[in-house]
Amino acid sequence: MKDSAATVRTGAKRKKRVAVYIAVLALVLLVGVLQFTQLFRPVAIPAGAQKAVQVEIPIGSTASQIGRILFDKGLIRSELAFRIATRLEGYQDSYKAGLYLLNTGSDLKGIMDEITMGSVYKETVRFTIPEGYELRQIADLLHEKGIADREEFMQEVKEGSFSCDFVGEIPIRENRLEGYLFPDTYEVFVGESANSIIDRMLGRFEEVAGEIGLMDLEDGSMTLDEMVTLASVVEREAGTVEELPLVSAVFHNRLRTGMNLGSCATVQYVLKERKPRLSTKDTQIDSPYNTYILPGLPIGPIASPGREALKAALEPAESDYLYFVATNEGTNVFSSNYQQFLRDKEKYR
Repeated sequence: MKDSAATVRTGAKRKKRVAVYIAVLALVLLVGVLQFTQLFRPVAIPAGAQKAVQVEIPIGSTASQIGRILFDKGLIRSELAFRIATRLEGYQDSYKAGLYLLNTGSDLKGIMDEITMGSVYKETVRFTIPEGYELRQIADLLHEKGIADREEFMQEVKEGSFSCDFVGEIPIRENRLEGYLFPDTYEVFVGESANSIIDRMLGRFEEVAGEIGLMDLEDGSMTLDEMVTLASVVEREAGTVEELPLVSAVFHNRLRTGMNLGSCATVQYVLKERKPRLSTKDTQIDSPYNTYILPGLPIGPIASPGREALKAALEPAESDYLYFVATNEGTNVFSSNYQQFLRDKEKYR
């Protein structure tokens, strides 16, 4: 009987402890849920504490990046809550770039809805710079689209200060940023300054150049500026993307053997006209860009090379080609000896 009574008391104590554990766990969960739901509430509740905050959501931003921006601006209580809510609402690919005026009195869902619907405070505009464009062509394009004044843009190119450190290493010359405004599609704010637009393009160049190893040239055979200069000539001379490494190989081989580059594109740059055929007089024009009469590379880039042209300049094809001739189909034929070059030249005259 004593054992039976003890067993009953022990069982009762165990049940009591379990009940206490469950109650504590439920309380902890309740507190956790309450605290988590607080993360979805507005940062500022009292009307007097609320304020409007200007926020820029860059093009291509991920939910994590947007969450960080909103948190840093004091608009949300938690980046984690923003990411969770984004996934729950299915908003991962719905946020729109732009300049927003958001209120600290808005709850998390309200802020998410605003940047999903694109309720921008300031509109954006997109433009594309093709590979091989020169500074003057970029300025013309932006001017024609009403994005930036042509003269103001070129003035900033010459005299503006920019955030990328490599700009300070570019040799001083008339068109100092030629070749460095990376050809790509950009989204900028309507009314954004020419300086800011140029800075974006320089930043994109730095990003791409870093990805392909161009910002860390260890062998010392060429400087960054020389590599960009070569890439710009390669970009302008190649008929197709596939030809870029071969054209690069021709110029690398010519530089190594002491031959002049003899690039038509460098003369066209001086003429400010892309003539389909150059005259003998054209090829004798006195200019530090004219690679018909001067050895080595031109004094600087002649256009904006794209990613593949930059890669080709850095990694030319393994080839002994020294010549190429443009065909009537927009491609080139390559050769290793002068006699074959002359035959090709006669064929496609």
